[in-house]
Amino acid sequence: MRRIALALLLIANPGGAICQEAAPTLTWLRTQYPVYPQMARIAHIQGAVTVVIEVHPDGVVVLQNAVGHPILVQAAKDAIQHSALKCNGCEQEAQTFVVVYKFKIEDPPPPPAPAPPPPKAPQKARSIRCLYLWRCGDAWM
Repeated sequence: MRRIALALLLIANPGGAICQEAAPTLTWLRTQYPVYPQMARIAHIQGAVTVVIEVHPDGVVVLQNAVGHPILVQAAKDAIQHSALKCNGCEQEAQTFVVVYKFKIEDPPPPPAPAPPPPKAPQKARSIRCLYLWRCGDAWM
C-alpha cells in the first residue's frame, strides 16, 4: 500500500500594510486535512496547491483563489471549507492568508524478508529389526 504525505504551510499576508502592530495570525480551531483523491492516486499526480483565503473577524472564511492541479485543487478547497479558523489580530477588517497543501505519494517500502520455514517435526527413531519386518510399529517393538 502506498503511503501518502500531506504537508500544510501557512503564510500570513496582512493586506500588505506596514505597521508597528503584531501581524494577524490564523488559528486552526478544527483542522480538516485534504483527502487524497483516488483518481490522483491512480494517476500518481503530486504537487502543491496554493489556496488564498480571506478570514473575517467573526471566523467566516471566503475562498478567493486556488492554484494547482485541478484534481488536487478540489480536495484542498474541501479541506478549507470543512476546517474552522479564527483570525487573531483581525479586529475590524478581513485579512488575507495563503495556505499551501503539498500532496506527495511516497513509494512503498521494500517488502519484508520472507519468514524462515517452520521447523520440521522430529522423526521417530526405529529399531534395526524394523528393516526386516513388513510392518513396523509400536506393536512389534
